[in-house]
Amino acid sequence: MQDKRLVRKTALSLRAAISQEDRNDKSQEILSRIIQLSVFQKAETIMSFLNFRDEVNTTLLAAKILAYNKNLVLPRCAPQGELIPAKICDLSADVESGKWGIREPKIEGLIPIDPKEIDLIFIPGAAFDLKGNRVGYGGGYYDRFLPQLRGDVPKIAIAFACQVLPEIPTEPFDQRVDALVTEEGVHWFI
Repeated sequence: MQDKRLVRKTALSLRAAISQEDRNDKSQEILSRIIQLSVFQKAETIMSFLNFRDEVNTTLLAAKILAYNKNLVLPRCAPQGELIPAKICDLSADVESGKWGIREPKIEGLIPIDPKEIDLIFIPGAAFDLKGNRVGYGGGYYDRFLPQLRGDVPKIAIAFACQVLPEIPTEPFDQRVDALVTEEGVHWFI
């Protein structure tokens, strides 16, 4: 089995090779799959993330969450590798470029929320397999954050199909996802 650094590098280079036009089309397909999910339709408070570099365009998803009058929660990176979930009311007014250039909730006027209030979470990552395993970007932020959620909260990863590999290495502290949405379909692991 390959080590995580190699898996991450392989998947990210495959993702980077997607043209901007294809990335836009595939992102739209992923968004349409997400909004049809019953767990999305039922959830009142949804935590997502804003896309960075060549990730799936989740800014579209964040806008859709707000348009459906649901509570949008985005993560803010804090010291000691912590994620602070914060409520967002306006994508242009409440977001700034944070650590590593990732868009996150502004520190000024930050509205932290209790992780137990979250009904559904969308998770980024570099690589996935079809067993619910995930390789993130190496910071361990989500592996530390996910155990703080209620046990019934669906943990759904969003990625392009090229990021799905036959097998990825795991460690005991790695948190699995319940589902993975790509442009090719929705894969449930529970």
